[in-house]
Amino acid sequence: MSYVVLWKKYSLLFVVCAFLGVLAGSLFKSSYFDALKSVTDNFIDYVINRFLYMGSTEKCVLLFKIAVKRVGPFILMWLLSLTVARIPYIVWLCAKSGFLTGFFICFMIMAYGIDACKYIPVWYCPQIIIYAFVYGFSIIYITENLQKRKKPVVVFLAFLLFAGCLLEAYVNPVCLSYVFS
Repeated sequence: MSYVVLWKKYSLLFVVCAFLGVLAGSLFKSSYFDALKSVTDNFIDYVINRFLYMGSTEKCVLLFKIAVKRVGPFILMWLLSLTVARIPYIVWLCAKSGFLTGFFICFMIMAYGIDACKYIPVWYCPQIIIYAFVYGFSIIYITENLQKRKKPVVVFLAFLLFAGCLLEAYVNPVCLSYVFS
């Protein structure tokens, strides 16, 4: 299967699930909105005030927590690449990511109005660029059976994934604190 067809197929799945996330977010607003808005506001205050005064040990713990959270799905994807469960896992991961993205965007727009246009990109950037690259290349690597150069590819992807974790732990909170303050 060509890369373009593969890209279109998984992109369409992501967009459909993102639409379902927006739909679910708007339909069930009354059941979650107030509590989630309170949690989000508290988190934003925490990021603005806490990160600037954290010590190096606390920042290392933050990096460790982010790395564990982000690396897990990729390790599972790479391990499942050796089994028949690789395609269902990729489909599930793509659908889950699309739904959560759509739900998050819907919530942010309802909660912050026009300011959501500047909050959403800074919430995900710059780490999402690296995560998306690693995710896309991992899918191509797995579905096209490029296991001949397994070790260098996985090491390179793991290095990029760790770079994304560094950006999420150290650069993103600073960007968030500038935009949200």
